Amino acid sequence: MTLVIARKIKNVISFSSDSRIKFGDQGFIDFGIKIFPIPVKIYSPTDKATGKTDLDYDYNLGLAVVGSSINAYTIKDSVTEILQNIQHVPGYTDLSMDGISKLVFKIFEMSTKELMAILQKQGLCQLILGGYCPIKKRIRVFLFSIDDSTLPVTPIFSEILQEDDTLFFGSGKTLAEQIYLSGTKGSLHIIREVIKGGKIDSVGGGLQYGEFDGNQFRVYGVTDYARYDDGSFKEYLYTLRGINLYKDEFERESDGFHIAYSFKTPFENEIWNR
Repeated sequence: MTLVIARKIKNVISFSSDSRIKFGDQGFIDFGIKIFPIPVKIYSPTDKATGKTDLDYDYNLGLAVVGSSINAYTIKDSVTEILQNIQHVPGYTDLSMDGISKLVFKIFEMSTKELMAILQKQGLCQLILGGYCPIKKRIRVFLFSIDDSTLPVTPIFSEILQEDDTLFFGSGKTLAEQIYLSGTKGSLHIIREVIKGGKIDSVGGGLQYGEFDGNQFRVYGVTDYARYDDGSFKEYLYTLRGINLYKDEFERESDGFHIAYSFKTPFENEIWNR
């Protein structure tokens, strides 16, 4: 499982998560990708006279995944491929986030039913999908999940974050809600506290973060920090999806590439205000 926090505060919509993927009792990795930008390109019908099409929708959606990595990644890969190659028919196609979400739901429904027939509850997953809606002219967010109260299970989806809110998903949900209600409000602060507490073994690794910059979803690295044994500040840790960049095997050599991400610095006040 995992811990994902989806949040809307005023005009800022963001997704945050840990980076652990657990493989039953066999172990885990701490660099699993759980937050993605999904490019969507929707073209007009082909003009008969010129043979050309117009690009009428060109935005990055934001996707956060919870639960079965096999199911979530299968859906993500299919959605990424399909949503870059679609056309709409003016007057017929629902060129909105409702229409896009219905298309994604078809993929979610097919994948979930097929995989759960094989993996049972190990195939359960949830998706949080957000993107710019040209009809409503704002960012809208949808939750794709499973009603498993009866068999066969029923895939469902609904719109969320229509008002300011903070929503929690995954195996770390209950503990994260408790931390939030105790006064810790930052999404990344909450996830880091769950990770450091070590009570949820399926939540761990580094921090992931993405938010909508205007109408485009963008993934950021997260700057954390380390201290010496005496509590004094040691160094900044530039983490991206659970990987500590610019250190060890990722440290830049004379002929190496520079990994050029922008970083959020949510813990800066902690360093100097102990």
